[in-house]
Amino acid sequence: MKTIVEKIKDLLLKKGKTVSTAESITAGHLQTQLASISGASDFFHGGMTAYQRSVKVEMLGVENERAKATDCVDEEIARQMARGARILFQTDYAIATCGYAEHEAHQPYAFFAIADATGTLDFSMRINLTGNRIEAQQQAARLALEQFEKLLRHP
Repeated sequence: MKTIVEKIKDLLLKKGKTVSTAESITAGHLQTQLASISGASDFFHGGMTAYQRSVKVEMLGVENERAKATDCVDEEIARQMARGARILFQTDYAIATCGYAEHEAHQPYAFFAIADATGTLDFSMRINLTGNRIEAQQQAARLALEQFEKLLRHP
């Protein structure tokens, strides 16, 4: 049985497409998963983990005022991060995450977004997370990859 990343690899290679990431809440878990299989460089150009607002604004083109107003955590921020990563890494697709892996006031949650080069795919979603900080980060990465694979299969 193929892993989710093996399925993504097969779909991207079949289409001749590439992917990159911009991560906040997942702290590199997407990059780790995508780079974990042989031949990753054929479809995965790279990614970045951006915790600071200034990095998201300067490197990914996130709107500063919106980032300030939302503490860099909302659906539109995730979309802007995905678009910025796609441009920065010159890929056909990009996956981005932002959210809270732990929070005193409410249940941890995340947003993830997927953007494509044509601008026709601008998918985003909010997900509630469970477990400790690491479990929440892993869960967000897994759910984002699963959704990406579904979108690749059924555009």
